[in-house]
Amino acid sequence: MTDMKLRTIPLRRSALAQPETIAIGVSFDVTGARRFARSVTRLAQRHPASVIVDMSQTQSVDSSGFGSLISGLKKLDDAGATSYVVCANPAVRRLMDFTGVSRMFAVVDRLSDARHAIEQATAGALAS
Repeated sequence: MTDMKLRTIPLRRSALAQPETIAIGVSFDVTGARRFARSVTRLAQRHPASVIVDMSQTQSVDSSGFGSLISGLKKLDDAGATSYVVCANPAVRRLMDFTGVSRMFAVVDRLSDARHAIEQATAGALAS
Protein backbone atom coordinates (compact mmCIF):
# COMPACT_ATOMS: atom_id res chain seq x y z
CA MET A 1 0.00 0.00 0.00
CA THR A 2 1.28 3.47 -0.84
CA ASP A 3 1.82 6.14 1.74
CA MET A 4 -0.68 8.97 1.06
CA LYS A 5 -0.34 12.45 2.45
CA LEU A 6 -3.49 14.27 3.37
CA ARG A 7 -3.70 17.95 2.80
CA THR A 8 -6.36 20.50 3.47
CA ILE A 9 -7.79 22.30 0.49
CA PRO A 10 -9.50 25.61 1.22
CA LEU A 11 -12.95 25.78 -0.35
CA ARG A 12 -14.66 28.88 -1.60
CA ARG A 13 -18.34 29.46 -0.97
CA SER A 14 -20.21 27.75 -3.75
CA ALA A 15 -22.11 29.83 -6.27
CA LEU A 16 -24.89 27.29 -5.80
CA ALA A 17 -25.23 27.93 -2.07
CA GLN A 18 -28.63 28.95 -0.81
CA PRO A 19 -29.01 32.70 -0.44
CA GLU A 20 -28.84 34.16 3.04
CA THR A 21 -32.21 35.50 4.22
CA ILE A 22 -32.98 38.17 6.80
CA ALA A 23 -36.66 38.19 7.78
CA ILE A 24 -38.21 41.43 9.00
CA GLY A 25 -41.25 41.32 11.26
CA VAL A 26 -44.65 42.96 10.92
CA SER A 27 -43.33 46.35 12.05
CA PHE A 28 -39.87 47.53 11.03
CA ASP A 29 -39.23 50.00 13.83
CA VAL A 30 -36.27 51.00 16.02
CA THR A 31 -36.11 47.58 17.69
CA GLY A 32 -36.22 45.75 14.37
CA ALA A 33 -33.70 48.21 12.94
CA ARG A 34 -31.16 47.30 15.62
CA ARG A 35 -31.64 43.58 15.03
CA PHE A 36 -31.41 44.08 11.27
CA ALA A 37 -28.18 46.08 11.59
CA ARG A 38 -26.58 43.34 13.71
CA SER A 39 -27.66 40.66 11.24
CA VAL A 40 -26.29 42.63 8.30
CA THR A 41 -22.95 43.18 10.04
CA ARG A 42 -22.56 39.45 10.70
CA LEU A 43 -23.61 38.57 7.16
CA ALA A 44 -21.37 41.13 5.48
CA GLN A 45 -18.34 39.63 7.22
CA ARG A 46 -19.07 36.34 5.43
CA HIS A 47 -19.29 38.00 1.98
CA PRO A 48 -22.37 36.13 0.73
CA ALA A 49 -23.09 36.09 -3.00
CA SER A 50 -26.73 37.02 -2.49
CA VAL A 51 -29.01 38.10 0.33
CA ILE A 52 -32.78 38.22 0.54
CA VAL A 53 -34.32 40.79 2.87
CA ASP A 54 -37.74 39.26 3.45
CA MET A 55 -40.25 41.99 4.22
CA SER A 56 -43.19 39.90 3.02
CA GLN A 57 -44.85 40.10 6.46
CA THR A 58 -43.96 43.77 7.04
CA GLN A 59 -46.96 46.10 7.32
CA SER A 60 -45.22 49.28 8.52
CA VAL A 61 -41.78 50.85 8.30
CA ASP A 62 -40.74 53.82 10.42
CA SER A 63 -37.77 56.12 9.79
CA SER A 64 -35.42 53.99 11.91
CA GLY A 65 -36.33 50.86 10.00
CA PHE A 66 -36.04 52.58 6.65
CA GLY A 67 -32.67 54.12 7.51
CA SER A 68 -31.39 50.77 8.73
CA LEU A 69 -32.60 49.10 5.53
CA ILE A 70 -30.75 51.57 3.30
CA SER A 71 -27.59 51.38 5.41
CA GLY A 72 -27.74 47.59 5.51
CA LEU A 73 -28.29 47.21 1.77
CA LYS A 74 -25.32 49.49 1.12
CA LYS A 75 -23.14 47.48 3.53
CA LEU A 76 -24.13 44.22 1.82
CA ASP A 77 -23.42 45.77 -1.57
CA ASP A 78 -19.97 46.85 -0.35
CA ALA A 79 -19.39 43.24 0.80
CA GLY A 80 -20.12 42.03 -2.74
CA ALA A 81 -23.62 40.67 -2.15
CA THR A 82 -26.51 41.10 -4.52
CA SER A 83 -29.54 42.00 -2.42
CA TYR A 84 -33.20 41.31 -3.09
CA VAL A 85 -35.93 42.98 -1.04
CA VAL A 86 -39.27 41.15 -0.84
CA CYS A 87 -42.23 43.51 -0.32
CA ALA A 88 -45.71 41.96 -0.39
CA ASN A 89 -47.52 44.90 1.22
CA PRO A 90 -48.56 47.55 -1.34
CA ALA A 91 -47.83 50.43 1.05
CA VAL A 92 -44.31 49.15 1.77
CA ARG A 93 -43.75 48.58 -1.95
CA ARG A 94 -44.85 52.16 -2.71
CA LEU A 95 -42.32 53.38 -0.12
CA MET A 96 -39.56 51.45 -1.92
CA ASP A 97 -40.64 52.84 -5.30
CA PHE A 98 -41.20 56.43 -4.13
CA THR A 99 -37.85 56.68 -2.33
CA GLY A 100 -35.87 55.13 -5.19
CA VAL A 101 -34.87 51.97 -3.34
CA SER A 102 -36.36 49.89 -6.16
CA ARG A 103 -34.05 51.66 -8.64
CA MET A 104 -30.94 50.85 -6.59
CA PHE A 105 -31.78 47.31 -5.44
CA ALA A 106 -33.98 44.49 -6.69
CA VAL A 107 -37.41 44.78 -5.06
CA VAL A 108 -39.80 41.90 -5.74
CA ASP A 109 -43.30 40.94 -4.61
CA ARG A 110 -42.72 37.36 -3.47
CA LEU A 111 -39.95 35.32 -1.87
CA SER A 112 -40.19 32.88 -4.77
CA ASP A 113 -39.46 35.76 -7.19
CA ALA A 114 -36.24 36.55 -5.33
CA ARG A 115 -35.15 32.91 -5.31
CA HIS A 116 -35.94 32.59 -9.01
CA ALA A 117 -33.90 35.73 -9.82
CA ILE A 118 -30.96 34.33 -7.85
CA GLU A 119 -31.22 30.98 -9.65
CA GLN A 120 -31.26 32.77 -13.02
CA ALA A 121 -28.26 34.91 -12.09
CA THR A 122 -26.36 31.87 -10.84
CA ALA A 123 -27.17 29.88 -13.99
CA GLY A 124 -26.01 32.80 -16.12
CA ALA A 125 -22.77 33.12 -14.16
CA LEU A 126 -22.08 29.40 -14.46
CA ALA A 127 -22.77 29.45 -18.21
CA SER A 128 -20.21 32.19 -18.87
